[in-house]
Amino acid sequence: MAINTNKRVAIKHVRDRAKSAYVKQDHCFICGSEDDLELHHTTSLTLLFDKWAKDNNYDISTDEGVIAVRDEFIEAHYSQIYYEVFTLCNKHHVLLHSVYGKAPSLSSSSKQNAWIEKQKAKFLGDPTVVEKGSFSGFY
Repeated sequence: MAINTNKRVAIKHVRDRAKSAYVKQDHCFICGSEDDLELHHTTSLTLLFDKWAKDNNYDISTDEGVIAVRDEFIEAHYSQIYYEVFTLCNKHHVLLHSVYGKAPSLSSSSKQNAWIEKQKAKFLGDPTVVEKGSFSGFY
């Protein structure tokens, strides 16, 4: 098999295949902005694909190797690819990654979901959202 000569990250082939079915909303889930919208997967597709390929003993070191298994990966992880995703404005997407890193761990998905929901509640002025370090009146 040929080596990945175009220097593409393996997950790009998966995204290329999957992106036609992505549903990107017309506004940021957190603030409602309609500008600079991006999709955020709460489960890092790169880490998930790498783990899945390793667990299944698939060689994804070449373009051909990735293309040969991408449909199987998409089917196996349909929910993570299409449903565990948020449309965020660039500002909130960058902020999320400043908290969880460039490639958040696979175990952080539920924490990211909670963070996104909390940011939305804060944006909407929900008085039950307590800032870290503030006094809530409870011990």
